[in-house]
Amino acid sequence: MRRILKYLMFPCVCLPVLAACSQDGLQEEGRGYLSARIYEDSSMEVKIPELKSGETSEDIVFGLTVFDAFENQVAQVEDCRTLESSPLELRVGNYTGVASSAVSGPAAFDAPFYSGSAEFSISADEVTNIDITATVANTKVTVEYSDEIPANFLSYDFTVTNGQGQLVFSTGDCTPSEEGKYVSRDGYFSVTGTLSWTLSLVNNDGQKYQDLTGTVSDVKAAEHYRFSWTLAHEPDNIGAGAITVILDDSMNEKEYDLVLDPDDATVPVISENFETSDIISVEIGESVSRILSVSSADGFSSLLLTYPDPSALTPVKVELAGASEETLSALSAIGIGVSSAAGAVDSVAVDLTSFLPSLPIGTYQMALMAVDRGNTYSEKTYDFEVISDLDAEAMAVNAWALFADVQGRWFSQSQPEGLSFQYKKTADADWTDFGGEIIADAATRTYTARLLNLEPETEYVFRAVSAEDKETKELTFTTESAGVIHNMSLDAWWMNGSAPMPNESADYEIWDSANRGTSDYGYTPTTQEQTLVAVPGAGKSAAKLESQLANILIVSKFAAGNLYTGKYQKTIMNISNPGAELDWGVPFTSRPLALKGFYMYKPQTVDQGDYNGMSGKMDICQIQVFLTDWDAPSRVNTASQTFVDVTNDPGIIAYGSLESDVTMDEYDDFTIRLEYRDLTRTPKYVVIVAAASKYGDYFTGGVGSVLYVDEFSFVYDPSDLATPPEMTVGR
Repeated sequence: MRRILKYLMFPCVCLPVLAACSQDGLQEEGRGYLSARIYEDSSMEVKIPELKSGETSEDIVFGLTVFDAFENQVAQVEDCRTLESSPLELRVGNYTGVASSAVSGPAAFDAPFYSGSAEFSISADEVTNIDITATVANTKVTVEYSDEIPANFLSYDFTVTNGQGQLVFSTGDCTPSEEGKYVSRDGYFSVTGTLSWTLSLVNNDGQKYQDLTGTVSDVKAAEHYRFSWTLAHEPDNIGAGAITVILDDSMNEKEYDLVLDPDDATVPVISENFETSDIISVEIGESVSRILSVSSADGFSSLLLTYPDPSALTPVKVELAGASEETLSALSAIGIGVSSAAGAVDSVAVDLTSFLPSLPIGTYQMALMAVDRGNTYSEKTYDFEVISDLDAEAMAVNAWALFADVQGRWFSQSQPEGLSFQYKKTADADWTDFGGEIIADAATRTYTARLLNLEPETEYVFRAVSAEDKETKELTFTTESAGVIHNMSLDAWWMNGSAPMPNESADYEIWDSANRGTSDYGYTPTTQEQTLVAVPGAGKSAAKLESQLANILIVSKFAAGNLYTGKYQKTIMNISNPGAELDWGVPFTSRPLALKGFYMYKPQTVDQGDYNGMSGKMDICQIQVFLTDWDAPSRVNTASQTFVDVTNDPGIIAYGSLESDVTMDEYDDFTIRLEYRDLTRTPKYVVIVAAASKYGDYFTGGVGSVLYVDEFSFVYDPSDLATPPEMTVGR
């Protein structure tokens, strides 16, 4: 049943740093508004719980949390009803709204947790209307007793736990219903996948019976689990002998017929001839004896075996007590041997030796429940993991240009001897034994290694090996290219009119600077340097980036010396606010580990602008490098201060930067490591940006600050780094 909550939502102001971005990651101007309705959907799998008497939809308080396109929280409203007087304003962009009724805990009475979400977009000066349906995110539990239970028992406490919290449905909480049953309060649990229960009974004479326990698996949200207890018959005297208590467990259509007898101290005994643990490993095709034995001095009234059927969604249950020869033959055909449990037998053996190793690789559960003729019972559950008959096998690989991180797994409980890898070029006949470090994870039974000194754009094959196994599954991979871009040495220059260009000729549009816009006014912040070079020799050059004060039109503007991969597009001819549009990024599909090069910096005190409080402080140089999978280069506009959001842009795969305010008298080498944010995507563009004044885009810096850069190169071999990167498989 759904009930509309009549809340009109207008959202609260979010911080500019969390503002929505367009598809290329640039901030957009403008603000809009959000209105929304929340629908409460209380429907559950078993039945639709109604509101309690006197409660209305409006009594349920819903909050709203708003996230931007990068999953940053930008706004939160504790009570949506306050939005009528406090409208919520958002920047233009894409958002997700999450509505919830309360803070969810592990377990609570009469406190369902509702949650729902919806994606929406905000347009400038417009109101966006959305609907959110909030559904029950808990599991509901209720307990019912027939009237014979309170009549014959002093207390009948029922405890339920989900492993994180528990609720006790105590005797005093139950109230009579119109149907003559006694009904508990509603309990709500966070979903952990299981519910375990215990029923504790004390009769009217004060005698406590043996607790009954059970576990329900595959528990999901929005399900109502109703436990209904009855007596099989009403005895003359509960304390005099055995009674039968029946559980109607309607959520999984399973019924237990359990008998309590305080005068019978004997219970069936279930044992096994193998070692048990939380998970018992079984190798495919092995012949290790695994037999379950059950015995009872009173004989058996029920002997229920539960076993997995890989071809079915649910396990199979078979009654062994009094089972026919046809039933025993059918079990034998699938590898389960059972000695006859017909008649007055006091012991039965269930042989799983052939059955378990015949199952496909995976995890399985088996159970055996025995009820004796004295009406007492025992139950045991076993978890098995069927594994490969090989020691190990190859699992995954992350191939780079000159190396590959590979991963394998082993199957036995303990790590096999000689665990390693072999690899070779696909075209080669002989395998190479890996001789480096193996990193093993006993918790997941996986291990990783780094294969070094590989050749780029070459197909290889690898396999997992141990001291016993060599002929295991093989995985093929191809190394990536070790790409470079034109004129990374910065030796080649040509003149575009009065503007020096760091490319070999007009045929190359790889490197660019602000020179295209400032040279018409007599300023060239970026020039060819042939004297102060990092690597001397014939034809060697570097780039000199000098921050200058340029008179453009009738306005003096600070122009930072800069160099970038991309293309200058146009000068913005605005008398009050001149600037430029330029594209950052050139095509590139490789994955280097770092950018290396040389630099020398001679900063001046910041005397232009005061962005980030820099006025009067020493200027800062900056070199940035990032790899992206943008669909096109990123358009930068210095007049409107539209730049790449290097922190939140989802198109950035890897990023690194260098910054310094130290005065240098000679070149020093640098290595800028690329920090990868995603190890599965392939780059489309590379951006390298160098600036003599870090905040030059905001017209802030020191006139005369000079940055020299020379001999850029990409690093592809992890051995060339002081600290090799972490393994990139298994994350």
